[in-house]
Amino acid sequence: MTSVVKHFFLATIFTLLVTPVFAQLSFGIKGGTNIAEYSFKQNGTNLDQESINGFTLGAVLEIGLGGNVYIQPEAVFIQKGSQLQVLNDDNKFNVNYLDIPVLLKIKVLNSNLFNVNLLGGPSFGLALGGEQTSGGQTVDVNFGGEDGFKRFDLGINAGGGIGVNFGSIGLFGDVRYLFGVSNISDDADREIKNKGLNLSVGLMFRILGK
Repeated sequence: MTSVVKHFFLATIFTLLVTPVFAQLSFGIKGGTNIAEYSFKQNGTNLDQESINGFTLGAVLEIGLGGNVYIQPEAVFIQKGSQLQVLNDDNKFNVNYLDIPVLLKIKVLNSNLFNVNLLGGPSFGLALGGEQTSGGQTVDVNFGGEDGFKRFDLGINAGGGIGVNFGSIGLFGDVRYLFGVSNISDDADREIKNKGLNLSVGLMFRILGK
């Protein structure tokens, strides 16, 4: 896991260094909601569940690569989890993550005033902490134990958005779906993957370019 994280950060730094100085560069902040749930299997059987509503808050870089193609790395605080029955008990999981998505953005419509875009790419998550509520009692989520959770989460984001420009300041919104790739359970009898629908709005400030 540590090796994967190190290689990811090295790749991100390399991407920023090789980006031409004349490329378009914008910085943004955003917030929104994450309608989250798990893909949860117990001994190979899918368990019924309900989604939970968490929130997201983070920062965005938009790096122009030429034409209508951009790279968009982000650093986002996001709440993930689910509500489901395990061994006849109602359980609610709410876990806080630091997510680092690295997205390819293509502006399929792009003018000085308005743009419509598609975006997708991997997301690297690190669990910061969380809570499990069962039978009216709330306890901290166990990380690294035999029946606990793994801290590292790998997912794929796919979605799209719109933006409206007011000179060097823009207002944007996007909708994306998170597909969990990695099993975040340390229990050999369980397979748990994060998934969720994320809706966010934010402000973008152009630093370089037109």
